[in-house]
Amino acid sequence: MEYTGLNMGRVKNANRAAVLYLLNSGQQLSRKDIAAAVGLTPGGVSKICSELIAEGVVSEQGFLDTSSAGRKKILLSLNRDEIYLLSISVDPTGFYVGLCTLGGDEVIGERVEMKSTPDPEVFLHRIAEFCNTLLNSNEVYRQRVIGAGVGIVGGVDTRTGCTVGSYGMWKPGVPVKTILADALHLPVWVENNVKAFAQATLIFDQTLHADNVLFVKWGPGVGSALVVNGEVHGGTDSSSSEIGHYICKPHGGKACRCGRTGCLETEVSTEAMLEHLRKATDMDDSLRLKDLLAQSDSAVVEEEIDRCLELLSKSVTNAATVLAPDCVVMFGYLFELGLFDRFQEHMKHWYDGFGENFIRLSPLDEKHNFIGPAAVAAKHFFFEP
Repeated sequence: MEYTGLNMGRVKNANRAAVLYLLNSGQQLSRKDIAAAVGLTPGGVSKICSELIAEGVVSEQGFLDTSSAGRKKILLSLNRDEIYLLSISVDPTGFYVGLCTLGGDEVIGERVEMKSTPDPEVFLHRIAEFCNTLLNSNEVYRQRVIGAGVGIVGGVDTRTGCTVGSYGMWKPGVPVKTILADALHLPVWVENNVKAFAQATLIFDQTLHADNVLFVKWGPGVGSALVVNGEVHGGTDSSSSEIGHYICKPHGGKACRCGRTGCLETEVSTEAMLEHLRKATDMDDSLRLKDLLAQSDSAVVEEEIDRCLELLSKSVTNAATVLAPDCVVMFGYLFELGLFDRFQEHMKHWYDGFGENFIRLSPLDEKHNFIGPAAVAAKHFFFEP
């Protein structure tokens, strides 16, 4: 194949993205400091920064306070609080819509429950109607929204924004992106919900210093995603890193939505835990799992927690052994209920050689309703357009 040279447009976008990602840490930096950090020439950085200032994306914040002689450095910062992202999280029981800043801080957010799961188009038009009402009542924010990110349960073809695979809440071929983009009059990017959270960690978690990461979500479902060499691993149907569909009970297990039997998700999800507890006790069917798990004096509840933790920790240990990530990041509803320390102990039972801080609880977990979709919108409509 004949060599045709570098794609200079792509190189320019990559250089611009490198500067934006650096400033997104919240630091105020000089052009010289930026050049040193991203490996570009001072002249190249000055040109990029001049363009960003003209676009209103970056601002000069005054001179660096220093007593050294010579030309004083002018500090630059990203206008993170003046750029907004629309975040939409969709699951079988409803949806969450949030409006947040480029810095990852939510301004407005609301959950809408759906008593039944209607036709996908009806569901999506209901979401769009809610989003438009939210934005129209906050016109200042609407004018500054650069795009919408959507996180869905199951696989998605990110090129087309259509559902794929058999693990999701909808059949393959639902044009999520097209329906929402037409109704919202905004650019829309659709991603699997766990992969979206992984992207959020790369953008917003300043404490993570690892290039290869396994993410595991534990809640109404069990999901996972991989980061390889600093990028969220691709694939449209999520099957390459879907820990929730590891077979952990091959004999006598429940049928799973993926078509298999005895998957991890059918044993340790919130619904599975509730089902086990209902069979073992005379519990009130109206009680929430959160209330039940708070009954620390209940031997039945403690036994159920340990049963789930054993299965989950065994699956995570096996996955980490095969994939050899730098660390494993856990998040999700059940970890919010205070089970992380107990999960770590179960991990040590299977293998105690992973090392200190190998298993981490995500500091972004409290933002899981909106931070994932916001991150994919930020990546595709701001940092790397």
